[in-house]
Amino acid sequence: MMMNRNHLFSLLIALAVSSQLWAGGKSTADSLFLARGDSCMAQYDYFHAMQWFEKGLASPHAKGAQASPLLAMKLATCYFLRADYRRCVGLLEQMPDSVLDHDALRQLFYSYKALDGKTTRQRRWGERLLARFPMDSEVVADMALACNLNDDPERALLLTQRYEEVDAKNILVKRQKANAQFFLKQYPEACQTYEQLLALGDSTFDAHYSLGMCYEQMAEADSALLTKAIDHYGRAVQLNDSAKAWPLYHLGAALVKQQRNSEGIHVLLLALLRMQPDGAAMFNLHSALADGYYQNGEYYSAIYDWKSCLRYNNRSLASLYNIAQTYELIEDDGVKAEKAYIDFLRVAESADRTTPALEEWKQHAMSFGRVRERMMEKRLE
Repeated sequence: MMMNRNHLFSLLIALAVSSQLWAGGKSTADSLFLARGDSCMAQYDYFHAMQWFEKGLASPHAKGAQASPLLAMKLATCYFLRADYRRCVGLLEQMPDSVLDHDALRQLFYSYKALDGKTTRQRRWGERLLARFPMDSEVVADMALACNLNDDPERALLLTQRYEEVDAKNILVKRQKANAQFFLKQYPEACQTYEQLLALGDSTFDAHYSLGMCYEQMAEADSALLTKAIDHYGRAVQLNDSAKAWPLYHLGAALVKQQRNSEGIHVLLLALLRMQPDGAAMFNLHSALADGYYQNGEYYSAIYDWKSCLRYNNRSLASLYNIAQTYELIEDDGVKAEKAYIDFLRVAESADRTTPALEEWKQHAMSFGRVRERMMEKRLE
């Protein structure tokens, strides 16, 4: 019977690793753990690979991560690929830098990038990695990004310029160089770098939007550049399908500066629409707040938020009824409660459908104070 190709591949890996480790003086037991873990890795089965590597490190022959760096780095790779970043860095940081390979250094760098509030450690490991592998352009770009995001564009510019002494056409690196120049208000230099990005084919929303902002800043000294700003803002809006308000705002404001007022007003009105909050989300938020305040005995705050719900849905029967019922609870004379029940009933009368709960609310409302009488008076008028 022919051997399955995947099984054959796994067996070859296992034999190769076993022979390597045996030559290096490792025990047969340790070789077996590594071989079995590697065969799982070859099948992208990180769960079972992790179990084999953990067993290998726990064996009497391994004696921990420092004595078995190969096992430790393979286990750290499993943790990293499973997004278990804390265990990944916890394992790798036990080991001296000299034994960490490129993958391990990258795992430390990107693990700390993923862990919130760990940018200092991320940058520290990035520096160590780039000291040994200066042409890792992805790490150069991400290091520069971390610097830009942490208000250190000078460092970002230094990193990217150093890389560009060898390779001046890497888009990832050049993006961060342009951003650093923009943050440093080096607008002519930033324009030149963003234009280079476009020439390299990086016609993205960010490139056009940032280039528009650069030209707008420079237009204060040379009004002719405002046309270029408008052009790039327009392209950014097209690429973004007008989903964001800020590109529209910048485009509209630039058009007004150029006295193209009708166009500018139209675009600014579109920006204003994008800035309006989502009505359904705001309704739900105020409704939940009102429930919380009511249960906490903060009745006036509850009424305020139920009234806020009505700004987003003025036919919300639940909000209208809750307002009336809360006024009934806190008022002595019932004047506001009576008016609120009447408001509720006027909307309820035109409801598309009814429910037992709604009928019960209507009966309670009609029975309060002079509500029924006032409703009749209104009809007679």
